[in-house]
Amino acid sequence: MAAAQPTVVSIDNLADMAVGVPHLLGFEPTESLVAVAVSGRRQRIEFTMRLDLDDPCYDERVADETAARMTHAGATSVLLFVYTEQSRADGLPRRPLVDAVAAALDVPLLDAALVADGRVWSYLCADSRCCPVEGRQLRPDSRGGVALAAAHALAGQAVLPDREAVVATTRRVTGVAARSMHQATDRAWEVLSDDEPDEEFRAESIKRVDQLCAQLAEPRYDLSHDDAADIVVRLHDVLFRDALICRLARDDEPLERLVEQVARLAQPPDDAPAAALLAVAAYLRGRGVVASAAAERALGTDPSYSLAHLILDALHSQIDPRQLRELWRAPFPSEGL
Repeated sequence: MAAAQPTVVSIDNLADMAVGVPHLLGFEPTESLVAVAVSGRRQRIEFTMRLDLDDPCYDERVADETAARMTHAGATSVLLFVYTEQSRADGLPRRPLVDAVAAALDVPLLDAALVADGRVWSYLCADSRCCPVEGRQLRPDSRGGVALAAAHALAGQAVLPDREAVVATTRRVTGVAARSMHQATDRAWEVLSDDEPDEEFRAESIKRVDQLCAQLAEPRYDLSHDDAADIVVRLHDVLFRDALICRLARDDEPLERLVEQVARLAQPPDDAPAAALLAVAAYLRGRGVVASAAAERALGTDPSYSLAHLILDALHSQIDPRQLRELWRAPFPSEGL
């Protein structure tokens, strides 16, 4: 999925680009096909997709899907990366898949690489001077690798061990913490259930958010269960929720941290708005895996929750996060509360 706000880092070789793929995805891929859409004269990365490596009998289907996604992303050229531990005794594995993708694409395949055992091999280059038989070593400490790591670290984007670890960041707390949150949420409903959501209620809700965002500026501050429950309940007011979406679209980083903590603590049957808001925040940052998992979590609690459906539809349609950001920056009816 494309980043919402591009980070400019110059990469001029395949090995450094391979180092960068986990940063683009947010996790270390395994047994995967990764396709990167590149566009324009300056060859900017616009979109990155990952598919599980399936049985070779599905190569044509995978190739057609990859080509369609790259076309939809507006690619003027494409980079492919194959991550697999399959044997290289008979040459580079999954070459038929790479050939099928190259044939299906309407644009040039800039390069295709196998990434395994800390090394990278090109499927397209046979020149031993730049692509030796033993492969090129991946160098995270290379200039390009360090630049990529630094850029993503500054954006607060860590590389997790695998996709499951990314999905796990969207799950709610369990055990004693969950029981405590249920109790805190019951208390919040008792306090707020008699309040009709009106301008005064929403102004108070925004004030509470501002207070909590200021507290979260302290690195060691953890949101209390009562504070989290207060926001969980208030998010059931759609106009208040939409006011927060508008702020997220305007790069409100403290609010992003608050949304992450609230969603982590929120419990069913009250967590759908918080989980969907987390999906929005992730989508706007180009974090497709998190957006998808958070939206699915929201629908697990409330199958009809429309905001979660909107995010999943946007993911399926490959809507550029920048388009949603521009749309949601426009004032909602509740803006200015």
